[in-house]
Amino acid sequence: MKIVVLVKQVPDPNAVRFDPRAGDIQSGTPQVANEYDLHAMEAAIRIKEQQGDVEIVAVSLGQARETLNRCLAMGADRAIVVEDAALASGDSAVTAKALAAVLRAEGFDLILVGQETSDGGTGSVGPALAALLDVPVVSNVVALEQQDGRLTVQREIEDGRQVIDLAPPAILCALSGLNEPRYPSLKGIMAARRKPTEAKSAADLGLEADAVQSRVSWGALFVEEETAEGIILKDVDADSAVDQLVAFLQERKLV
Repeated sequence: MKIVVLVKQVPDPNAVRFDPRAGDIQSGTPQVANEYDLHAMEAAIRIKEQQGDVEIVAVSLGQARETLNRCLAMGADRAIVVEDAALASGDSAVTAKALAAVLRAEGFDLILVGQETSDGGTGSVGPALAALLDVPVVSNVVALEQQDGRLTVQREIEDGRQVIDLAPPAILCALSGLNEPRYPSLKGIMAARRKPTEAKSAADLGLEADAVQSRVSWGALFVEEETAEGIILKDVDADSAVDQLVAFLQERKLV
């Protein structure tokens, strides 16, 4: 069985700082693995621990070597990174097309991905991939069991949980309630150094230039100016100031 886990490297949500002059996130912001993707990786590792004969492939786009190394240290067998400037600023549709090209070339039985990323937050890559690859998708996954070649999945919905039974191939989008991702052990970190990471480009995937053109453009980030209005009392005694304050509050029915 081959499980492909899709991961993304994102700005650390706890260390993001905005640069108003550049209209973007400050350069040098620490990069970390997207949290939901780590839950997807943990789910893949647990299936391998239960089933035995499972290959786990971690796949990412862009500058993501640190995140892929963490996945390898957690227990993935190998990694693939698509490093291409043409894809760097792509929207989620471009991301899905590039990942679909990797997945078609690799083959898969199961695809695990985080429900969304902390930087974009669209939650659209998993469903888009399902449409491109013509496989079923289950979102908001919070429980997963595999037995006799079938998957029993629980997904979180507005008023509870929904149980779904399906057979691979399929795409599952993980939420944080699915599990608790493990920290890489020293043994895993050392082993990760011997595991291969294959780099690919858009050309390697057979993607034409028009296939990686974004249809969505993003404007610069900005912070709205905040204004405050008020009344300043000058050259009045304390009793008069209190009377004016009470009148002000009563006029607006605040007292």
